[in-house]
Amino acid sequence: MRPIALSSRKPLALCATALLVAACGLVHGRLPADTLAANEAQAEDVAYSVASNANCGNFDSEQTYAFDGAWQFECNIGDVFYRIYVYGGDQARSQGLSQLQADGRPYVAKAYYAVTVPRAGIGKDAAMTATPPPTSIMDPFR
Repeated sequence: MRPIALSSRKPLALCATALLVAACGLVHGRLPADTLAANEAQAEDVAYSVASNANCGNFDSEQTYAFDGAWQFECNIGDVFYRIYVYGGDQARSQGLSQLQADGRPYVAKAYYAVTVPRAGIGKDAAMTATPPPTSIMDPFR
């Protein structure tokens, strides 16, 4: 048997490290945005994909739990902050969308996620009667 040279172990160590990082969920965006998330790590991957597709930066996953079966994440485009909700099933999605509708905030919903903005800026009536109508801040997520 021939001993393995120390320099030949570096690529193996790098591969093992990369696999460990991916397995622990430290690499985002492995799941398509239309994936039904079964846990927080999958929800984070879905939200990161949604944010990446819209060029939304400063992805924040620190405050992830929204309510049973739903997770929330944040990102921003310029000075506009967005909240991304990822739903773990039909009941959570229905509850989450009902809550967004009741709040009256603009949102975009697709598959098992929704994107909204926190309350701020001009009111809904002022925005709807403005001439010309303002560009929707939700356009990057449509």
